[in-house]
Amino acid sequence: MTNAPNNDQINPESPQKKYRRIGVGVIWDRDRQRILIDRRLPEGELAGYWEFPGGKIEPNEDAEACIKRELQEELAIDVEVGDHLITIDHEYETLKVRLIVHHCTLVSGEPQAIACSEIRWVTVDDLDSYQLPSANYQIVQALRTNTLTSNLLPED
Repeated sequence: MTNAPNNDQINPESPQKKYRRIGVGVIWDRDRQRILIDRRLPEGELAGYWEFPGGKIEPNEDAEACIKRELQEELAIDVEVGDHLITIDHEYETLKVRLIVHHCTLVSGEPQAIACSEIRWVTVDDLDSYQLPSANYQIVQALRTNTLTSNLLPED
């Protein structure tokens, strides 16, 4: 696995940084045993990086509702949000994030690159070939640690 930078904890000494809670979906296509990733637009924060889809949790919204909403808005798909995989507190240069990550199963729709530049179905092992934001490396590690990943998927 590509080495992630060693800045995985939120620094309480950095109150000037923006803080965002993000709902993240690890979307499984069971037939192919692959995960959907998307590529950020070529402008803006982390431009061109690949990531697990998701978005900002709105006030009075839980992570599961956020994931369903964001994936519908950004990829035109409906998912079943399943088990919690990991929660990650991470600090970037100008931003603190809390990623709340859940396994998801594609229920309907064909993923479309609406709010990203590209989408791709990949295996967990394929993830080493993609440039991911540093916070996402903990998600990859959690996926690799769960040797019985199929048992964590939502049931039919």
